[in-house]
Amino acid sequence: MKRLILVSCLAVVVLLAGCSTRSSNGKAVPALLTADAPTAGVQHVTLQAGSGEATIGASTDEQLHVQLDLRQDERGFLGIIHWMSEDTTRDLKGAVVKLQRQGDGVEISLVYPSGDSHSDVKQKWNVKLPPRMALAAHMQAGRMVIQGMSGGIDATLGAGDLSIHSPAGPVRGDVRAGRLHVVSDSTQPGAISLRSTFGLAVLDLQGTYYGPPEEQNSSHLFGNSVSQLAGGKDDMDLHITAGLVDLRVGPQGDEREYRKIFAEDAKDQD
Repeated sequence: MKRLILVSCLAVVVLLAGCSTRSSNGKAVPALLTADAPTAGVQHVTLQAGSGEATIGASTDEQLHVQLDLRQDERGFLGIIHWMSEDTTRDLKGAVVKLQRQGDGVEISLVYPSGDSHSDVKQKWNVKLPPRMALAAHMQAGRMVIQGMSGGIDATLGAGDLSIHSPAGPVRGDVRAGRLHVVSDSTQPGAISLRSTFGLAVLDLQGTYYGPPEEQNSSHLFGNSVSQLAGGKDDMDLHITAGLVDLRVGPQGDEREYRKIFAEDAKDQD
């Protein structure tokens, strides 16, 4: 009975704050969806996102807050013909953010009335949840930023930029192509593994640099791996297939190698 009541509450709090319609110039008006839910009994949250942007951070209460901005793009042919998909526009009108309770977890996803997915829609997620929770975030492509979560992070991105700043807890990250940038303030780092198949993997652990010398690996074509056993409980496993993966644990050291990479706002400084 208690489970049934909680599931009903989650269904009730999913609110449609706006819907997509045609404007006078023929373009689709953006859709803004919101959802809020209590998190009593919830231990972990999973986000399933498409292409676009996602910002995930800590809430200031024991609530789950989700905001999703949807924007429809024009389809094109040979760069000459452009049109808006009527099927997509129709689906946007009935799109909802779904909060699905699964045991002690909640899965967040976007659902269209047709059940289809639409590659011509850019998603912009803003998710807030209690920092104690374990987070799993999966995104197809774009930019994802995760901050303030200490219950454990497992994040995957198909292509683009994934940036994580964690105050504590284990971190796992995987990007197929692009950039994986992680800063951890953990005082108990454990087994650390960084791998780049084609690109570069570098680590700054408590002020000590680990990785290839900058002057000897300028092309970073074939990639490298870095492993360290720091003795704590917060394991960190980061992998990128093609691109750059970097991890800084603790204060930044004085090493000159790749110093700019380890800055928290490295992307903005490049």
